[in-house]
Amino acid sequence: MSERLSWKAKFSILMVILIIIIYGSNYLVLGDAEHIISYIWTHLGFIPVDILIVAFLLDEIIERKEKEAMLEKLDMLMSTFFSEIGNDLISQLSSVNKYKANTENLKSIKNWTDEDYANKLNELKNTTIDFSATDIAEEDREEFLENLRILLSSKREFIINLINNPNLLEKEEFTGLINAILHLDEELEHRKDLALVSDADFGHLNGDMQRVYNMLVHEWVYYLRYLNKHYPYMIALIIRTNPFDETASVYVTE
Repeated sequence: MSERLSWKAKFSILMVILIIIIYGSNYLVLGDAEHIISYIWTHLGFIPVDILIVAFLLDEIIERKEKEAMLEKLDMLMSTFFSEIGNDLISQLSSVNKYKANTENLKSIKNWTDEDYANKLNELKNTTIDFSATDIAEEDREEFLENLRILLSSKREFIINLINNPNLLEKEEFTGLINAILHLDEELEHRKDLALVSDADFGHLNGDMQRVYNMLVHEWVYYLRYLNKHYPYMIALIIRTNPFDETASVYVTE
């Protein structure tokens, strides 16, 4: 018997002895065995009720705490995602988006409050961000697609590792983004010669890029809101490397 079990056994024996002493002294003093038996019986009946209530409450509390801890880890995982690929992907897609004006307000996140983040997330959830890369010059199209393909293929293993994380099922929006990125990667990977991409084919790819871009922007704002609320010291770097601000610089100037 282990030391821990030995301690439990000794403690249990001690408690049983105390019970016998307490109820035995009660009987010797008062001589009312019927009352003692009735009292014990009544309280024994409440034991299952107590166990039932405590079990449900504890299970609910533990489950909630475990879910909160898991979501916390997933939110922190987004930091790695944007460092590895998210910010670069936003930058590449934003550089060819002819509707850049629609994301101009994302340059001013430095002064945003939690309410500003909440309003922006609500706006992004109910609207679609205009995106189109169709204005890119035909002679620059192949280079842009090649750079995009290189970025996605270089981070393919990282993305696949993310999608294999079963906990991601708790974050549907982020899972949708990962799937959209993998689809775009697959579309580009199957086009061995990007010089053969026609206007119609590029229009199809533009739809895939728009899907990724919309989800990226939403998750980026969500991630910044999370940092602003829980880790405000970390958001300073995000502001200095804002992928929507072409003039952003990582170096502190003021």
